[in-house]
Amino acid sequence: MLSAHIFLASLSLLASPWTLAQTAGTPPESNLRIRCDLPARLEIDGADAGLLESGAWKQLQLTPGEHQIQVKPQTGSGLWKRTVMVSSALPTQLDIPLRTALLREEVARQGYWHDSRTNLIWAAADNGSGVTVSQARSFCRNLAAGGFQDWRLPEINELQTLFGGPADERGFRVVAPLKLTGWSWSTTQGQEPAENWTLDLGDGARASVAAGDAGLNRALCVRSPLH
Repeated sequence: MLSAHIFLASLSLLASPWTLAQTAGTPPESNLRIRCDLPARLEIDGADAGLLESGAWKQLQLTPGEHQIQVKPQTGSGLWKRTVMVSSALPTQLDIPLRTALLREEVARQGYWHDSRTNLIWAAADNGSGVTVSQARSFCRNLAAGGFQDWRLPEINELQTLFGGPADERGFRVVAPLKLTGWSWSTTQGQEPAENWTLDLGDGARASVAAGDAGLNRALCVRSPLH
């Protein structure tokens, strides 16, 4: 009878591997550290794993391998999730920007983001595929995001105002919660008459590119300042 209880207890530990670091006695060294910038509830592999205090590290011990991490704010809606690989050799560390993720969801729902610094209004995402300058202009003219129909392709100096801050999960450094998939075209003529300036919002570099070249170049649309 005693051996049956021991067996069931072992099964319980296997079913909830993240609880191992929180059991009585001296816990094993953690191999996952999680921190969130908002109070949130943590789920691992679909099961509740407790609360995350804003700015505080939570240390856990998981079985090595892939784990699905989900974080939800304690108040309001929204979700941050990612599959992470946990190793027994090197600890995995997650610093979760939940505030930015929730803002990105809000911007995606309304279709645009208003930059209070410049008073410009930016589309929530670029067009998502390679286009020429002519195609980029056409995309913006026909865009109806957020209920607006006066979108246009930005000038290079307007694009430059978006660059800054830490890199997001795609490697772009933007001050806005926008969804980007490549370089951004501008209407500004490049070094040659048949070229336009593009901007890489990953490192802030400009490139003068042939207007008929699609490749990684995208259309990120803007509206003129509010009056």
